[in-house]
Amino acid sequence: MDLRLEVEFSKTELTANIDSLKNQIDQSRPLSQEIEDKVMQKLRLEWNYHSNAIEGNRLNYGETVSLLMYGITAKGKPLKDHLDIQGHNEAINFLFDLVKDSDERNITESDIRALHEKILVKPYDSPAQTADGKPTKKWITLGEYKSSPNHVKTVTGETHFYASPEETPAKMQELMDWYKEANQNKEIHPLILAALFHYKFVAIHPFDDGNGRLSRILMNLILMRNGFPPVVIKMEDRQVYYSNLSLADNRNYFPFIEFIGDYLATSLNLYLKAIGGGDIDEPEDIDKDIALFKLELQNKKPVKENILNARKRIITSEIEPILKRIILKTSMFEELFSASSYSIIFMENLYFEHNLFSYKTETLNDVVNFLDEESSKFFTFKITFKEFKTVDLNINFNVFENIFIYLNEDNFGFADDRLNYFFKKNNDEKVSISEQFEVVKHIVNNIKNSIQENF
Repeated sequence: MDLRLEVEFSKTELTANIDSLKNQIDQSRPLSQEIEDKVMQKLRLEWNYHSNAIEGNRLNYGETVSLLMYGITAKGKPLKDHLDIQGHNEAINFLFDLVKDSDERNITESDIRALHEKILVKPYDSPAQTADGKPTKKWITLGEYKSSPNHVKTVTGETHFYASPEETPAKMQELMDWYKEANQNKEIHPLILAALFHYKFVAIHPFDDGNGRLSRILMNLILMRNGFPPVVIKMEDRQVYYSNLSLADNRNYFPFIEFIGDYLATSLNLYLKAIGGGDIDEPEDIDKDIALFKLELQNKKPVKENILNARKRIITSEIEPILKRIILKTSMFEELFSASSYSIIFMENLYFEHNLFSYKTETLNDVVNFLDEESSKFFTFKITFKEFKTVDLNINFNVFENIFIYLNEDNFGFADDRLNYFFKKNNDEKVSISEQFEVVKHIVNNIKNSIQENF
């Protein structure tokens, strides 16, 4: 079997960087059980959420955590979405057993079938199309290779062809033979082995459903059996993920390997951060980080902005993203109350309310319209939750949370209603992702405390 390409891929700067990160972790071993448990719990929860979300599961991250850690189901969400999350988690449990397998045997087709059974939980009907494009239903069985074609229509209307049902057993045998020989070749890096196994499995698409989730589980099984942490491909990178798989269809494999490698480096760096005592509860919005980076490049101008333009820029690029993050997280409390609102109180000074906007129907452009070049401006972002829902008629309370925002000639900042500052920034400085995250976390904790104090 010709494995020269796999060996060449294993000699790149990418694999050298991965090995360097792993070596740093290995030098700190044995790690405390607390670090091992904390990092793996984070990776496991994110893995369950993102891998299912990529395939269309409608549970959000918080609902996924509540289901897996506390057994709480999400109101109004399909039962199958809950079963898919639980099945995926059971498959990860089975994967851990395979990782611990002391005889270090090769992964077998029996293992793959068993993982497929755990992911899908029980047989079900799934929407499908006939050969002439008419809608129909297909009965999905567990642990059995496909009995009918599962080609898919792309967004352009073209058909993406996978292996036919007749070809599938032979293709799977070829894959397992390749894996066995590549796994024994010490010149082939585990990252290359895992990423290419993922691609080759997806290209076959051996089962009627569940192939995407299973391919990511098998990739991580290979990585973890070689001492690496699992890779968590994020939902927000789904299109990049699919694009790199498409490139691999044309024998351009390295972009996909590099994509997986970048995510493996993220998991390794998470361990290093935990080892160094850092907070691993980081925001997931990588897109926002890139957007802020672009804004930073765009705003590096040699000419000093006038005060009014600076304030408008700060509101749209620095303040509004934080308020959107706050609404996204605090809206999870809405179902506990009969009513909720998010308002902006525009202020001429600390004590005079000049105007009131409903943030969900207006935007911060309304605040911008009130700006001028006076020495300073103030406005408050107010969160209101009314009439806590409870069967106890003696408990009835509201929760209010105020965030004070000021814009001075040279700086701006956030504070709570007790004037405890979250941060102060010069007008030419950016609010980092971690600073945004700290503001959101502080507000969420304040609301939780307010609710608990009323019991």
